[in-house]
Amino acid sequence: MSEARCEVGPELVRGLGAWDAASLTIGAMVGTGIFITTGDIARVLPHAGLITLVWLAGGLLTLAGALTYAELGVMFPRAGGM
Repeated sequence: MSEARCEVGPELVRGLGAWDAASLTIGAMVGTGIFITTGDIARVLPHAGLITLVWLAGGLLTLAGALTYAELGVMFPRAGGM
């Protein structure tokens, strides 16, 4: 019989940083909608620059909403809110 080896590899850290959490959130929010809505916007707007401008405006509004929720999260740091 062959001898079984038990090698211990590097231990993985169980934790998410701010960049990891932001990437997961963006991935969940964007999803496939970015591919679907671009065609609808292109039918309405005649120029590619306007399409980019609309996406930029939507991104700024989304950022404002995200920062609002972040501020609320900082105000009530314990789980469950108040």
